Amino acid sequence: MMERLLPTRRTNAPERRTAMRTPMDMFEMFEDMWRSPFRGIEELDQQFTPAIEVSEKENEIVVRAEVPGMSPEDMDIRVENNHLILSGEKKHEHKDEKENQIHREFTYGRFYRTIPLRGEVDPGNVKAKYKDGVLTVNVPMNPESTRAKKIAIES
Repeated sequence: MMERLLPTRRTNAPERRTAMRTPMDMFEMFEDMWRSPFRGIEELDQQFTPAIEVSEKENEIVVRAEVPGMSPEDMDIRVENNHLILSGEKKHEHKDEKENQIHREFTYGRFYRTIPLRGEVDPGNVKAKYKDGVLTVNVPMNPESTRAKKIAIES
């Protein structure tokens, strides 16, 4: 059942390229450029992408997202067109420090995650809880809409 639930994740990790290229690699690069000339532009302001877990219980989908350092006010959760949409912004803490920063791996920025849902969802009963940096969203599903039904063929 879960094979059909493939959440989308946008990441800013660049594709690894090597110094050794074949002529075909160059053609593929130009083809990619023509197909999506603005690829990577949205990544400039989206540096933070929370990791998620999607699991299925009897009549609900449970989505957990790692969003440490955020508050519920910084996040938005919607159910739209049979998709659960998680979005928000992890804001950079501006500290006026005299010390120079040597290394930084913390990520900040806006994020947008879309999780496809199969079957009918009751948006009024979707529940969300934030605790210890983890957002948990429980999405109740209509059991009748997720059950397979055999269709008789008339002749």
